[in-house]
Amino acid sequence: MPLFPEYVIQEVIEKNDIVDVIGQTVRLRRSGSNYMGLCPFHNEKTPSFSVSPQKGIFHCFGCGVGGTVINFVMKSEDMSFYEAVKFLAERANVALPQVNSNDIQRENLIKDQKEVLYAINEEAAKFFYSYLSKPEGKIAVEYFKERHIDGNCAKNFWLGFSPAEKRKLYDHLLSLGYKENDILKAGVVSKREDGTIADRFSNRVTFPIFNINGKVIGFGARRIDNKKEFKYLNSPETLIYNKSRVLYGIHVARRSKAKSVILVEGYMDVISLMKHGIFNVVAASGTSFTKDQAKLLKKYFEEVIVCLDSDDAGINAAKRAVVILREIDMKASVMNVTGAKDTDEFVNKYGKEEFERLVKGRKSDMLYLMQALGEKYNLELSEDKVAYISEILPYIARIKNKVELDVAINDLSKRTGVANQAIYMQLGISEGSSSLPKTEETKGEKLLPYTGAITSDKLEKTRDMLISVFLNDPLCYKRSESVLFDGIFESEFHFKLLEIIKDKAEQNKKIEASELLGMFDEDKASEITKLLSIDAMYENSDRAAVDFIKIIMNEKRKESVKELLSRGDIDSLNELLNNTNE
Repeated sequence: MPLFPEYVIQEVIEKNDIVDVIGQTVRLRRSGSNYMGLCPFHNEKTPSFSVSPQKGIFHCFGCGVGGTVINFVMKSEDMSFYEAVKFLAERANVALPQVNSNDIQRENLIKDQKEVLYAINEEAAKFFYSYLSKPEGKIAVEYFKERHIDGNCAKNFWLGFSPAEKRKLYDHLLSLGYKENDILKAGVVSKREDGTIADRFSNRVTFPIFNINGKVIGFGARRIDNKKEFKYLNSPETLIYNKSRVLYGIHVARRSKAKSVILVEGYMDVISLMKHGIFNVVAASGTSFTKDQAKLLKKYFEEVIVCLDSDDAGINAAKRAVVILREIDMKASVMNVTGAKDTDEFVNKYGKEEFERLVKGRKSDMLYLMQALGEKYNLELSEDKVAYISEILPYIARIKNKVELDVAINDLSKRTGVANQAIYMQLGISEGSSSLPKTEETKGEKLLPYTGAITSDKLEKTRDMLISVFLNDPLCYKRSESVLFDGIFESEFHFKLLEIIKDKAEQNKKIEASELLGMFDEDKASEITKLLSIDAMYENSDRAAVDFIKIIMNEKRKESVKELLSRGDIDSLNELLNNTNE
């Protein structure tokens, strides 16, 4: 039984104008009967975020997110379903029924395990922060002062100190009512071989790691005494913390609204830059930069500015970042920090304006690599020229734009004195060819004809268009039954939708978006809102349905012809073609 009756949820949806609610966050412009804007949940230049006031839904054709006004508030404000309904009810002066303690207890019991881990991590962060004002935390305060971090900065980033005693945090969490198993799952304590449990980060300064919505999901910790233990320690992988998928500072950086983001080395680099008013900055969290982290940045930014140390380790990290960013087609550039050992020291020593000057002087990723790798070789020597070209070519081979490729090869030719044609040949293409170099992923790969992809795409899109017509006008399905044929739809999802459409047609009722969404699991929400949001711009639903059915029939016939040809079944092919011509 749901926490609120269905009629109450429907009233909350109806009394909150979805355009008005979403318009508080997204700049919307009318487009036909709908409204369009830039999606707030991923980075885009062309509006693909659609809001339908008539249907009471939103859908992004770019990232696929969609739902009712309740779903929007849940996602944009990071609220639970209960919190979002309560928020919208108060906004529209809708009286919610009293929720008794049993209902609340039941709601708490069905909360995702993740919520428990979020709560434990937040309590741990508060606990560590509290020790900065206690005698035991004096050593941490002195350390932060040496790193130019004051009280306000520590408060903003929830910096803290884990005391030397081995069970302080564990006992504190137990006193708050958390279970031993959940505390272990959160990763803030660890169980030893003898079965005893101890705080994981004892006698270290702590850096809470936040997810995209600002929830504490883990910690980085640094030893500040001279004991011969690991200097840095991170939370283990948990249900809510995967270090390869999170970036330190992302919850602040994404709200900067900047077009570019600066990728730095560590926590202190992020903190120092943000302290100086530069908020579009992130750092990898206890790991090398990963593809998942790159994809996360692509949702919110157009360019990644790689700002890593200028030593060999920094150059290798920059090379890795460039490859990853090229793989996901994201613009990348690299900046050098000189006159200091790292970004943290530079900005504290020279200030914001000097750092921004370095940002403006950044180089494209390929220009940086050509210069950085070129410094290793004496390009007056033939063998060094060969070695240099061999090292740089794998990066150049990842260039997907023909003009950019020509520019890079011309630059490499000028640097080495090796003819363009020879470099092109080394890449496996001829100079002036329209082909691009094959990367390791595509070498030897047999590519399917592109027409096949188009046909498949056309078939699926037309099926979506047809089912969209039926969803918007269930009686149209009833009127079109005589021209429907076996195989017109193939997926279980479409079959279930057709059953709902048929049922509504027999009752002579329309399909409400919120009702339809409630009939499917949450993972189908984006597909449903996509179908409901399709604006086919047709005047007559019956005529549109017939046209879409004909297209599907033709595409299915093309698939049959292709299959028969591949099998060499000429008799069946002739029979099919004869039936088509009749």
